[in-house]
Amino acid sequence: MNAIEVKNLTVVFDSQKILDNISFQIDEGSFTAVIGPNGSGKTTLFRTILGLIPFSGEIKIFSQSIKSEKVKKLIGYVAQHFTFDQTFPVTVAEFLYLNLAKENRKSAQRNIKHALEELDIDKFSNKKIGEISGGQLQRVLVARAILNTPRILLLDEAAAGIDIVGQKEFYHIIKHLNEEHKTTILTVSHEVNFVHSYSQRILCLNKKLFCDGLVKEVLNEKNLIKLYGEYSLHRFHHHEEDSLPHFHHHEEDSLPHFHHHG
Repeated sequence: MNAIEVKNLTVVFDSQKILDNISFQIDEGSFTAVIGPNGSGKTTLFRTILGLIPFSGEIKIFSQSIKSEKVKKLIGYVAQHFTFDQTFPVTVAEFLYLNLAKENRKSAQRNIKHALEELDIDKFSNKKIGEISGGQLQRVLVARAILNTPRILLLDEAAAGIDIVGQKEFYHIIKHLNEEHKTTILTVSHEVNFVHSYSQRILCLNKKLFCDGLVKEVLNEKNLIKLYGEYSLHRFHHHEEDSLPHFHHHEEDSLPHFHHHG
């Protein structure tokens, strides 16, 4: 069954096409990554799926229109940037409870406990939200997104700013949600090495959909050049300070290998 179906999606801001006639389907229970350069429309795509941006075309969630309030409850979302006053005097558990204010206390406590355990952060539940690390905060934000057990989880560069070890732990937990609970994952990432390791499928986006398929089929030099431009291989090979992963192809293996130099 299709968890997400997008047909002829176009988004226009100030007479400029941000997304241009995009169509794709996401299978229920799959793990899909969206890659593309800055300004390619990745965040716009997610916000459109969430019903936050006007569009032309069609978007369905489990065969239902995204205009339905019932459908919106099926989606959890972690935004690219989250800012808050670090002196805000609430614990991790209290922060999550703020998102469940309409539920009775017992039900809310049960949901919070479950979400914290799923993200392996239950030991931080009584810590002040401003005292935890960036990687721990990202897990808290995912815990918030899964409080109501969504069937789809949208992650917009949710691991950005976390060190390599933290990113590996983060994606391992997301993969657990995907495999154990059949949560459909759609993630935006610039870290192609993690995309390669954890995703089953990739959408290559730069306003238009340049490629769409299994990781082993589409993650190659030709498509990366098509997506990021001719300069991309130079960046992958030579810029150690760059945030993009470093691309090395091993002759004995048909799959590309990615190494991040930090």
